Amino acid sequence: MAQEYKTADQRFAARRPDVLVYETEPLEEDVTVVGPVNADLFVSTTGTDSDWVVKLIDVYPDDYPDPNPNPANVKMGGYQQLVRGDVMRGKFRKSFEKPEPFSPGQPASVKFALQDVYHTFRSGHRIMVQVQSSWFPLVDRNPQTFTDIYTAKDSEFKKATQRVYYTREMPSRVAVLVMP
Repeated sequence: MAQEYKTADQRFAARRPDVLVYETEPLEEDVTVVGPVNADLFVSTTGTDSDWVVKLIDVYPDDYPDPNPNPANVKMGGYQQLVRGDVMRGKFRKSFEKPEPFSPGQPASVKFALQDVYHTFRSGHRIMVQVQSSWFPLVDRNPQTFTDIYTAKDSEFKKATQRVYYTREMPSRVAVLVMP
């Protein structure tokens, strides 16, 4: 990961049509989250493999002041600060030792923990979660086929449709611990 990506504004991703965005209303008081960020997704793909990227983001209020001086011309109003982000290559969702393909179109559970966090979302800010299936160039492209990515031929890269489910039977979620 390039050093500047850790502080890069994530608005570019929130505008992409292939990124799911979930956001709270502005917080009425500070919220401090600690410990692991657990992604518990129910997903499907029309391929036989897919990556699942989850990002936890701190969204600044629209009227947040810009720094002064501001040599980089950073616009802080609405700034989306990456707090944590990680990826799970779907074929390793059950075991890193025994990768397994997805059954195309069939829902599957993908669970993984992002790195621990200790972050305070300030009052007036929003908590955002972004879910996507590509994080290139930070993570190499997934061909959407169950293959060895590092030796995959161009012909093995296929277009696929990813779905994230949120129903009573398949309640996808991202869970954090909130300090009292």
